[in-house]
Amino acid sequence: MKIPTVMLLMTAVLQPASAFGETDWMGGARQWSVGFANESPRPYCRLLWDSEIGKTMEFRQTATETFWLVSKNTWDIPADTKTEVTLINRTTTKVVAAEFFDKNTLRLWDPASKGSAGLKKIIKNSFAGMPDVQLTFAGDEGDWTLPLSRVDQLYPTYRQCLKRLEAGERPKQNSEASKPF
Repeated sequence: MKIPTVMLLMTAVLQPASAFGETDWMGGARQWSVGFANESPRPYCRLLWDSEIGKTMEFRQTATETFWLVSKNTWDIPADTKTEVTLINRTTTKVVAAEFFDKNTLRLWDPASKGSAGLKKIIKNSFAGMPDVQLTFAGDEGDWTLPLSRVDQLYPTYRQCLKRLEAGERPKQNSEASKPF
């Protein structure tokens, strides 16, 4: 009787992290990581940069939406905060909308803002050798540099994550001919 109980406990312990709604980290290099988050109702792919000193920037891509999140563990952002962040690369300066996401995080380019479709283009270009991007905040936070030039080697891992996302979010058929197995 003890052996089945032990086997059941081992099965629960050895479940993949994504089975519990956590991120399944698929690969990483040079402060960048790619992971698949199997969160309900929408799983998503994560492309995360961690400065290792409390600052992170993350691109999240679901089947229908793309997010750019900027976090610092010492921030205490009031709810409903709206501000602007200036993005600067070698040739372009662009001011984008930013809004409260959680107490430590701003979401850049909310879906309603002009140019928000450019997020997928930034992700795509980062894998093609896009130069680093500097972020200048409207308040007293110092400038940040997002090292996009370091992410190119994770392209195959990110593509694998997107394929996993597509496979997991296919719409189910609802017809007489569908099979439940």
